[in-house]
Amino acid sequence: MHNTKIFFSIISTVLILSAATVSAQESLRQRISENPLVAAGNGNVYPIPEQGAPKALKGFKPFYISHYSRHGSRWLIRREDYQRPLSILQEEYSRGNLTVLGEDVMHRLEIVCKAAESRYEELTVKGAEQQRGIARRMFSNYPEVLGNDAKVRARSTIVIRCILSMNAFTNALAGCNKALDINADASKHDMYYMNWHDPEHIVPDKDLRAVTDSINKANIHPERFMSSIFKNPEGISNALYSDMYMICGNVQGTSVSDVSFWDLFTTDELYSLYYCSNAGWYFNHGNSPAKYNQRPFVQSNLLRTIITQADDAVREGEFAADLRFGHDGNLSSLVTLMNLNGLGASVKEIDRISEVWSITDIIPMAANLQMVFYRNKAGEVIVHFSLNEKEATLPIETYQPDGAKKSSTAKYYLWSDVKSYWNDILARSPVKSGI
Repeated sequence: MHNTKIFFSIISTVLILSAATVSAQESLRQRISENPLVAAGNGNVYPIPEQGAPKALKGFKPFYISHYSRHGSRWLIRREDYQRPLSILQEEYSRGNLTVLGEDVMHRLEIVCKAAESRYEELTVKGAEQQRGIARRMFSNYPEVLGNDAKVRARSTIVIRCILSMNAFTNALAGCNKALDINADASKHDMYYMNWHDPEHIVPDKDLRAVTDSINKANIHPERFMSSIFKNPEGISNALYSDMYMICGNVQGTSVSDVSFWDLFTTDELYSLYYCSNAGWYFNHGNSPAKYNQRPFVQSNLLRTIITQADDAVREGEFAADLRFGHDGNLSSLVTLMNLNGLGASVKEIDRISEVWSITDIIPMAANLQMVFYRNKAGEVIVHFSLNEKEATLPIETYQPDGAKKSSTAKYYLWSDVKSYWNDILARSPVKSGI
């Protein structure tokens, strides 16, 4: 009888997990059906928030902001990202092998390639405006922090699109308050935490190309797409399919955003392409057991720096804000290491990745983490988190003033609790401080 109960308990658990997986997949498919931009993943433009900052708890005032941002929208990284698909289309056009739709796609792509010429990997005009918008909202939300002659420290990786993102952000802040004292820099000196790489393989890694190739083979089916573009698709590289998907997601953030390629894909195709891309990002930057649950530790130095600089601010330090500008891989691994919004979840089943991890929501262009610190007269320090200007949470107790009823509104945490939680995580890091 006891074994029977255990059996039915196991079956029930499996059914619940299966239902949750199906629900997550259908929810994602529905989102893509309603808004194809969801399928753009980390190529998506920054979503403007629908609401402002939360109301401060009674007796508390904000005094410090700690921030990390991905650069704004950019052009694709390499010339071949554009020229490879265009060359295929132009060659097949010369052979008379393009359908009417195929010819139209070629002409659209020619417009995009001309606009992108010699601007590969650069920040776009829209990317700079995204940063300016975030900066203006930050100032509007926290004038107590960024008022008067407050000192702001801004750091960027040494990549030009990040430097220009920092420049757009800090210029917008200065436009809100000309008295701000802004210390901005981009130097190899800071790369050990701003964009640390692991040439000595201190963080264990594993080559999963065979796994990702298998996932792609099982889920990506370009046959309908290729037949719509070519009269005879036989012998033509299916790489065109993924190339056009990448361009499709990226073009919205450029100066030719009026050119669209969304009509080329069905909802099922977009879902499958995003499903595979999202899984790949989880393997490389999430807390994936396939990579020994180690990859987020690449951001150990960044998290340690965030803690150290916040402690300085709590001790009446020099700076009212620390602004940092880097890349999607930095930010996605950082919020995973922090376990913000449960992103530190470890899942083995590929079909369950979308339950805990969605790059569209984590790292769109100009994605950013904001940690706002508050203090009361008793010296208590609490912190509020937002990811892409939406409230984010940690799996620890929220702060409640003595005698206050539990609130269902904004979530605040004692800084001492947050620091303790993160230091426990960092204690397991193979990356030692100062590397």
